[in-house]
Amino acid sequence: MGELRRLLDKDNSYSIDEMKERWQDFCQKVQFYGVWKKMLKPPLGMEKGKLWILRVLPSLFPSPPAPPKKLRDASESLLHVLEEKEDPSSYLKKRPLPCPVLIVSSSSCLLAIGDAPITTFPKQDIAEGAIYLMANYLPFTLHTRIIQTEILLDTIHEKNLTPSYKKGMAEWKAFVGQ
Repeated sequence: MGELRRLLDKDNSYSIDEMKERWQDFCQKVQFYGVWKKMLKPPLGMEKGKLWILRVLPSLFPSPPAPPKKLRDASESLLHVLEEKEDPSSYLKKRPLPCPVLIVSSSSCLLAIGDAPITTFPKQDIAEGAIYLMANYLPFTLHTRIIQTEILLDTIHEKNLTPSYKKGMAEWKAFVGQ
């Protein structure tokens, strides 16, 4: 929370804009990284707009433990796109995870924690949805830690440097030339 307060400090008026720029740069690098790891194939699935990044992060940066088997895909831990007649309340009641999730409908997005809706925002602001998600995500896993370190520019405490995080970050840093 201290890191988030620092970022949102009223005297730090450029932090959100800078974070959005880093997010755009990160998304471009992740496209190529996903192709390099043979997890994405050109044309990279960009037809679904900005949702692809939240879908691919758990695969590119897997985290031990594996997600519950009730989830169709690891990306369901971060994001769920509602089917045409699916109700967000029904989805939240049957969701097996208590962590924050972005739920996307045809016109809007909903941030929820467990089965409790927190806020809604227009679908065109989905890129900012990742920031909303991070602000509410307490049990940081590797696929959210990559956002924490690359977008928020936070450092990870030594005790959180798991072997999978170290391996994933070493591959990422080698790929981006750092």
